[in-house]
Order: sequence, then structure tokens, then C-alpha cells
Amino acid sequence: MRSLFAGVSGLKTHQTRMDVIGNNIANVNTVGYKASRVTFKEMLSQQIQGATAPTETRGGTNPQQVGLGVTLGSIDVRHSQGNTQATGYITDLAIEGDGFFILGYGSQRFYTRAGAFGLDNGTDGNLVSLINGARVLGYKADANGNVDLNAPIEPLYISTSETIRPRATTQVIFAGNLDNRTAQNSTISRSVQVYDSRGREQTIEVSFTAAGDNKWNWKASWLLDSTPFAPGGLDHMVVGGEYRVESVENDLKLFYLATDENGNKVRHEVGTSVDGPNKGRVWTIGTDPNTVTIEFEKALADGSELEAVGSGSEMRFTMKEQLAAGTITFNSDGTFSMAPNAVVTLDPALADNMTVELDFTKFTHYADTMTAKFLSQNGYTNGTLESFSIDQNGRIVGSFSNGLTRTLGQVALARFTNPAGLERSDSTMFVESANSGQAQIGAAGVPGFGSISPSSLEMSNVDLSEEFTDMIITQRGFQANSRIITSSDEMLQELVNLKR
Repeated sequence: MRSLFAGVSGLKTHQTRMDVIGNNIANVNTVGYKASRVTFKEMLSQQIQGATAPTETRGGTNPQQVGLGVTLGSIDVRHSQGNTQATGYITDLAIEGDGFFILGYGSQRFYTRAGAFGLDNGTDGNLVSLINGARVLGYKADANGNVDLNAPIEPLYISTSETIRPRATTQVIFAGNLDNRTAQNSTISRSVQVYDSRGREQTIEVSFTAAGDNKWNWKASWLLDSTPFAPGGLDHMVVGGEYRVESVENDLKLFYLATDENGNKVRHEVGTSVDGPNKGRVWTIGTDPNTVTIEFEKALADGSELEAVGSGSEMRFTMKEQLAAGTITFNSDGTFSMAPNAVVTLDPALADNMTVELDFTKFTHYADTMTAKFLSQNGYTNGTLESFSIDQNGRIVGSFSNGLTRTLGQVALARFTNPAGLERSDSTMFVESANSGQAQIGAAGVPGFGSISPSSLEMSNVDLSEEFTDMIITQRGFQANSRIITSSDEMLQELVNLKR
């Protein structure tokens, strides 16, 4: 009896459908899981009588066919968006929209929506799937943080040895208001920390002097290093005698007078150098309670200025090398007009010479509060990687010890013409098939690809209410097909009983 075989086919197909439903429910909490559905189709029908065409005397007849049961039509993967769950882990990623993460085992590529990623303990800290250990593929950035989306994708890693090389300052920007009510010849000064090619700080002091007639004269000086050193020799001091320090090879000698505790004048000679590597270092003379701080400033012409700046706990010799000078001119309405040749050159020891542009274009000249200040400069010291984050475009952004950030790489995404044609692999991964089309590689934020939700995971798209409803329908279908078998069996039994 054909009905027996039809019933058996119905049992088999409904059993398969129940298997799929059960797998969906089992993976209701699996990250990135995509639910499947089953469709049925009629099996080949047995034709008992063919159709006939109508004639002048008789009408046509339809074909007579008996179906032979049911079989699977398809098992489709539903690639709808799952709910996004925030996790707080910086390497957890969820895709919102189209696309798949690309994972690699050697030359093999896999595609997944499960973005539970992390770093392994390799030398470079490989970015891997925590589910199966496959490496995450993407684009590496160059030394300047630029990412080429046309370059081949490769395994991503985040190395703790990542650094940013120092950059010498080439521009210093000032801003604010130079009060036009300031008395002529009054001066203000602003200090600026710039960086040489080795990442060391250098100090430039820029003074501004009111010159009248909508003009201010500026002068830039370089404050040389003031690192202390220990004196090489010391003679004892007596009242009325000399106190002499000899520690460097040069014949420049400085003298100053101090008063000892008895009120006697004491003449001091300081043997020091202002040339070579000793520029701007610090010497301390312990003539408590009377000490003097002395400051040198190299003039444009040959010679030096010696300036006593008060008493303190040490004697400090600071070399101030004048670099350049000029004039800032304002329009009658208080806006900036010009400041020609506002460029200074420094020659720091053990580093490349520096040419720095002083940008005064953001200055104003109103009858208002003096707010002139140093705004910014474009140099920086070297930096080492301290932390990283991943943004909505999948860019891995490193934060460095010098306060700068730089893109280290970008997570790649893949899309397919027919994502339902992908074949399931293990660990919530898919592989290409003949009907999926080839992977189109890109990145989040590129048209046609989704965006990335950082510190989040995409949960399963299983709808339990739908699955339980399908389970009831499948169960009833299975029961109905079992009745076909029992009824057919009873009919056969009746046929056997005809013999009695």
C-alpha cells in the first residue's frame, strides 16, 4: 500500500523538522547562532491516467496521479539580526546590519557573527575567537595609523611593544588678546615646551612688548638645560677671603659679593663654562643664609647679559639664548595683520636642528583683558602602548604614554550575495558554498556593510514562541502520519481476514 510508505515519509520528515526545532531551542543562548527552518515538498507522484484533450463529441479529462509521500524541501538558515547584549569587554564585538567576521585557521577562512574575541598570550597578543581559537582577520595600519582597505587581510595582533616615535615641533600657535590699553614698553612673557627630534623637552620663552601704533615687538629665547652637576673642587672660605669652585674646563669666571653672618663682605669666584655640553647646568653654592640666583641670556650680538633674580636656596645659572625677534602688526579694528619672519631655529645637543614657526595669527588687539597665551604645538615625545579600544568602524585604536592615540588596525567584514547559501561549520562558523557566492571583503562603515557595536555580543536570533508553536504543529503532524500507518495496517489486516 502506497499509504504506508507515504506515512513513513511523513514520519521521517517531521522527525527531521523536530530535530531542527530542537537544535534551535538548544542554541537559544548561543552567541551569534542563526536559527534554521524546515520546509517540505511533495514526492514524485505516480500517474494512473494521463490527461486527455476535448474532442467534438467528448470533453477532456484531467490526469489521475497518486502522491508517494513527502520529503524535505529545504533547511534554511534565517540570517536575521539577533539582540545585542552589552558585556563591557573591550574585545567583544557585535555586527549591526549585514556582514560576517572573518576568522582564519592558516589558509582556511571561516565566517561568523559570534564576536567573542580576546587576546592570546603570544608574543604579539593575537586577536582570536575565544570560542575556537581561530585568529581574527583584518587590516594592519602603517606607522602613521593609516589603513588601506585595498590591502590583503591578515591576522590581527596587538603588540605591547608598539611605540610612537618622537616628533620634533615645527609649529607653535599662540592665541588670545593683547590688550591695546597696555602701556608702551610693558612686557609679558609666555613659556612654551617644545620637543626635539629625540623627544626631549626644550623651553622657548617668547616675550611681547607693547610698541604702540597697533604694534607689539616679540622676542624668542631658548632656555637651555639646567641640569645640576657636582663641583670638582672647593677651597675653604675665610672672612675676607675667596670662595672658589673649579669644575669645568673654561676660563670664564664670575665673581659676586655676599655678606657672611658677621656682616663682612665675601667675594666669590665661580669657575664655570657656557660652552659645549655644560650649557645651562646648575651650580649650588652653600653660602647660607645668603645665596644669589644668576641668569644668563645670550644676545644676538656677541656677549651675555648677567641678571640677578633674587635670593633662594641655590645658585642657578640659566643660559637664555635669544633666537629671533620681530614685530606683530594689527589692523585698526583689532584683528591680526602680519608678523613676518616669525621663525626660530634651535640646535639641541645630540638631536637634529629644529626650525619652529611661531603662529601669531590667532591674536587680537582689543581694549579688553590680557589673555594672550600659548595654545598648542605639534611635537611630542616618544610613547609606548598603554591600552586600546575598538570603535564602531572596527578600528583598533591604541592609547600611548605620551597622551596620543593611533590606529593599530581594523577588523575586516565579509558579505555574500546569498548568505543563506553558506554552509554551517562547527563553533557557530560558516564556510562558502557553491550557492553563497564569493566573499566580498570590506570593513564596518563601508556602504553595504554593517557597523560594529563595541563591547557587545549579538545573541541568538531564536524566537522561542515561534519554536514552541512549530513544535506543536510538528508533533501533531507526526501523530497524523502515524495514524496513516495504523489505519493502513488495519486495512491490510481486514484484507488478510477475507481469507477466513
